[in-house]
Amino acid sequence: MEKLENCICLDSDILIDLLRNKKETLEWLKENENKFIFATTIINVFELYAGAYNSENQEKRIKAVKKLIEKLKILNINLRIVEEAGKHYAKLKKEGQIIDNRDLFIGVIALTENIPLKTNNKSHFSRIDGLLIK
Repeated sequence: MEKLENCICLDSDILIDLLRNKKETLEWLKENENKFIFATTIINVFELYAGAYNSENQEKRIKAVKKLIEKLKILNINLRIVEEAGKHYAKLKKEGQIIDNRDLFIGVIALTENIPLKTNNKSHFSRIDGLLIK
């Protein structure tokens, strides 16, 4: 398995901010481009495409998504991650702290790959024990 040192996983909200050229996110990216390899999960890619296909200007949005994801390392799902997600789901359900399955998979992919997740949605992701959130 490839080692993912100095990697950071960007959540959908961060990626959307990049697509919208949000100043503070662009500045963060520029400040950290030499510190990190930027990654995202296959689940985040799905979310970006779903948003693009649901937009009024599909062609432009889809091109922008493709251009962005070409610059990122894509973290995929595998059996180990699915098992870990099942374990976290059961724990969160018992605690009455369920989060959206997509967020669960995003968080568990980052956790399992041992890389931090850059997100603005800290309240949901903080429920995943051991996940480092930036």
